[in-house]
Amino acid sequence: MPDEEQHDLHVLLKVLATIDPWLGLVGSDEPSAPWAVQPRSPLSTDDVRTHPYRVSHRAWMAITPAVDFLACLRGSIIGARQQDQLTVRLHSYAQAGLVRGALENACCAVWLLAPPRMERITNRLALEWKELKPAYRLRELAGSPPPRTIEQRQQQLVDLLLAAHAAATPTGQSPAVADDATARKVLRNLDYASIARRAGELSGAGADATEAAWRMCSALAHGDASATIGLLNTEVVQQVAPGISLTRVSAQVKLLVTATAIACGMVSRAFRLLQERGRPPY
Repeated sequence: MPDEEQHDLHVLLKVLATIDPWLGLVGSDEPSAPWAVQPRSPLSTDDVRTHPYRVSHRAWMAITPAVDFLACLRGSIIGARQQDQLTVRLHSYAQAGLVRGALENACCAVWLLAPPRMERITNRLALEWKELKPAYRLRELAGSPPPRTIEQRQQQLVDLLLAAHAAATPTGQSPAVADDATARKVLRNLDYASIARRAGELSGAGADATEAAWRMCSALAHGDASATIGLLNTEVVQQVAPGISLTRVSAQVKLLVTATAIACGMVSRAFRLLQERGRPPY
């Protein structure tokens, strides 16, 4: 391994060392754990207005898999230790998929927790709307119909958004979202690219940098040809025909370092936000 890649690998392992405190937090069952929301806190109000689709619950459900993906990533890299030598394993595609899972979920948590209240509430309800269709399709494939139709669930989300806007609007003024059609327009068409960009803005990581890291890892996780050629290390082994070569590909450590650093920074920000939003301001 070239010296530069060895340096990048050391940096990657150093970044992943930051997850140790989080592993204890996501495994805690104590009432004072980070997921416990205190009365009179900003999140307690958010949760009342989005119940049963609570902002705090969904944020914690995003933080937990983000940490789990990072722990799995570290476990996939670190091999056996013999005396003063450590064996490492690098995968061209799979580890990028783990970073993608960590980054996507960490971005989701920050996107849910960081904005002002009405944006937090809207984001939570929009995320639930987005997850309905695949969930109902899975139930259909499994032959397990849910007790309520998807239309009933969508109407519940619309009603919650309208009520939240009405509660937040001063007397005598019109809510920004005041009718069924407008609410549906606000809730639909959410995608993870917009979540990643907004989380990048809110966390300070940068919208472009966060989206780029997410797209690079996603492309490798999908095995995209453009990602294989453009993002991985390549070495021509043999020219088998005019214009056709046999090429060896290997993991691009610098890409893993960059994306993992953004993911870890996003998880750290999510934990701080959960603590800040979950306790009373006075």
